[in-house]
Amino acid sequence: MTESRSEPLCAHVPLPLFASVMGIAGLGLVWRAAEEAWGLAPVVSVAATVAAAVVFVVLLALYVCKSVRYRSRVMVELAHPVRINFLPTLSINLILLGILSRPWLGPVSDGLWQAGALLQLILTIVIVNVWFEAERPADSINPAWFIPAVGNVLVPLAAIPSGQELVAWFFMSIGLFFWVILGTMVFYRLVTKPPMQPPMQPTLVVMLAPPSVAFLSWLQIAGELNGPGYFFYAVALLTFLVLLPQLPRFFRLPFFPSWWAYTFPLAAFTVSSLAFVEQYGLEPGAIQIGLVALTTAVILLVAGRTIVAVARGEMSKH
Repeated sequence: MTESRSEPLCAHVPLPLFASVMGIAGLGLVWRAAEEAWGLAPVVSVAATVAAAVVFVVLLALYVCKSVRYRSRVMVELAHPVRINFLPTLSINLILLGILSRPWLGPVSDGLWQAGALLQLILTIVIVNVWFEAERPADSINPAWFIPAVGNVLVPLAAIPSGQELVAWFFMSIGLFFWVILGTMVFYRLVTKPPMQPPMQPTLVVMLAPPSVAFLSWLQIAGELNGPGYFFYAVALLTFLVLLPQLPRFFRLPFFPSWWAYTFPLAAFTVSSLAFVEQYGLEPGAIQIGLVALTTAVILLVAGRTIVAVARGEMSKH
């Protein structure tokens, strides 16, 4: 009998597991774009949206339980130099659920993304101050630090359809500002310091998210494919090509909750690729179909492995 069997499940819910909602929501965005491009009924995208909402509510309830009954464990996570960067997944999840639910929920959708945007701003300020207050070695820097930046760049995808152009520009500017700074820091760490430990290696894929989301947000702001759009997509494509040879090594790693770092960035790149093809006036081809299939397979694989880990009581080990 494992140790986790003697304690409630909420005792071992890790903060990085909230990235699972981002991954499932990302699957919803991928299939919404695919369904629109290929003239399919909105079945998979709706199912993924519902699944993301259910998982978010369940995880939030479990983490509130953990906060009440195991406060010291939560404080350890919030003091951790890596795990605290997953705290904005809470606000990102609200923004994503607002984006996905817009076709059906209207005002509720606006409430979700606006609450997420406000929380994102608060968490960005908090986390930046945490960075200021604590001295840490350069080899502790990792791509998970991009998560706060990703959340800010994501806001225009919800704000522009709601007519909030000023809000869109505000968060886009913040996200791009931190992307440039953190990109330089992370690249320096990756090329000058020892390789990251196995639990953190999946976060390399997070580097794919900022340019991919920035491309989609820029399309919303500009309304057309122009110079900055080409730049953002080119950087996203280069990042994808650099990471592609790493996939076999990634999946030889033991399971960690950080596997969910594979999912949303890949989904964001797939959506941006479908959007680029559409904006450029081309028909989706084998590459786009392959990206949709790859993204779907990766997210289902990571979800299945997570369910197995929970069933085996393995979460207490991570």
